[in-house]
Amino acid sequence: MKKLITLLSFFGFCCTAQAALITSSFTGNFNDDNSRYYIQFDVTADNTQVNLISFSYAGGVNAAGTSIVDGGFDPQLFVFDSANNLLQSNDDGSNVTSVSSGNSWDALINISLNIGTYFAVLTQYNSDYQSGDLVTGNWSPANQTNFNGRSSFFAFDISGEDLANVGGIGHNVTTVPEPSSLALLGLALLGLGARRKFS
Repeated sequence: MKKLITLLSFFGFCCTAQAALITSSFTGNFNDDNSRYYIQFDVTADNTQVNLISFSYAGGVNAAGTSIVDGGFDPQLFVFDSANNLLQSNDDGSNVTSVSSGNSWDALINISLNIGTYFAVLTQYNSDYQSGDLVTGNWSPANQTNFNGRSSFFAFDISGEDLANVGGIGHNVTTVPEPSSLALLGLALLGLGARRKFS
């Protein structure tokens, strides 16, 4: 009987699914002071800890391994549920200090979410959600001019276990592909070239 219990315990331990940490990095440039960047993501298990952090202001190294230069604009992050309800927002929660200004103005959100679809939005400081649809609805103007003399570059990561279907789209932004995306594109082109050569 002890052998059977041990065997069942071992089988249960081996077959338990371990959730893997999912991390996605987003980078690009805002075209104007009131631009926004949206990501949609699904949470597949209750009580999933989701973390969002910006690197726009102070720089750093994102999860994709890209070095982000200090000197971008002051960002804000927002998390909404699928019904456009604001769940959390943050302006200056990161404690990473900009070498060029001495300020810690990057955003940081740590939030526990249940199963569902969610949206995260990155804006420049003071551009806050007011009402309506997240994309075409009302957002307050940032009331900044030319990013207060800093660059229009943005960078932020989302991470958490039990995330799926993470994807982004900009509103008046120009995205920059991550190195891993460029590497995959290069491999695909190399494969097509080799296929053509040997055909």
